[in-house]
Amino acid sequence: MDHRVYHVDMGDGLLPAAALIFDMDGLLLDTEVLYVKATRAVVEPYGHTVDMQVYADWVGREVTEADFQRAFPIPLTYDEVWRRLRAEYFRLCAEELTLRSGVAEFLAGAARDYPKAVASSTPLPIIEQQLAQVGLLEQFSVRVSARDCPRGKPHPDVFEAAARQLGATPAACVVFEDSPHGVAGALAAGMRAVAVPTELTAHCPFAGAHLRVARLTEVTAAWLGAEPNGLSPWEPTDG
Repeated sequence: MDHRVYHVDMGDGLLPAAALIFDMDGLLLDTEVLYVKATRAVVEPYGHTVDMQVYADWVGREVTEADFQRAFPIPLTYDEVWRRLRAEYFRLCAEELTLRSGVAEFLAGAARDYPKAVASSTPLPIIEQQLAQVGLLEQFSVRVSARDCPRGKPHPDVFEAAARQLGATPAACVVFEDSPHGVAGALAAGMRAVAVPTELTAHCPFAGAHLRVARLTEVTAAWLGAEPNGLSPWEPTDG
């Protein structure tokens, strides 16, 4: 994974953060590998392998029946495919669901005093169940699913809904995302965007992101506050 830290000049008129908005799958929770495992369990008996490039393109948005059938044409109805995927995924989550590295430390540190929301493409009951499972539900006063918005990511709707519920102006919100679709949606909403790639999305350029880090703990309180030299200790490196 790319461990370089990228940042923009803090003199570009950015507002101090008033609220923080987080994606869930792959950003807070280390779920992307579980989605891959579940997909393999469903499609490999039919002779398919999971193309990680195809899967990376799905990260951060709702996967349609057409998407799935193009990638893995199998003789099952989409309802049956989805039933099997859900069953395997939730079995894996019950046994293996964990936080991504740095999440607990960031929430207890630089992010502690900010109002926080989760804005995810996952259905709301699953958002709340999984946050509760890892002990994070009470950290987020607002939880919004893109399934309940007119359009999903990369459109801005879910982020705009989260900002409204937080009572924050979009320009004063900072969004944390692991997918290019999510970063694009945050930028379309007029928010600051932080890319925290997973192994699946590390190759992506994350065009327009204000910051790209390997772990949430690399985001400082000074950067959230839009201080002029908030990132001065950090220079791009290959380390």
